[in-house]
Amino acid sequence: MDLSFNDYLLVFIIITSGLLLLFPQALSGGVKTINIKNAVLLMNREKCVILDVRNEEKFNLGHIPNAINIPFSELSNTMDKLKKESNKTILVYCNSGNSSGKAMKFLSQKEFVSVMSIEGGFSEWTKSQLPVSQTNL
Repeated sequence: MDLSFNDYLLVFIIITSGLLLLFPQALSGGVKTINIKNAVLLMNREKCVILDVRNEEKFNLGHIPNAINIPFSELSNTMDKLKKESNKTILVYCNSGNSSGKAMKFLSQKEFVSVMSIEGGFSEWTKSQLPVSQTNL
């Protein structure tokens, strides 16, 4: 039985598809994400830490209620703020989801048990017309 190139290609595609179905984190680069709806459900069910990694100016203009602000650029220098929360679920967000994914990976490497990035970030939160808090200066 002679196998052609197309046969090998088909086997490769089937194996690759199966692996991606079994390990979906490979598609996201290891970033665990949660959509807005499930994030709200989790916030209402559990005592979560909501971490805004945008800069202070953007945080002051508007943020998810009860969020704490540690800009991504300062995260490695301010780990003491979060260490006592390492056993809680941490929901990280930025404006669109890019920096929060990096922050999620960083925190996961620092032995935080459950860290997730909110899909779409703050822009998706406001687009969904969910409550927003502002910091009075």
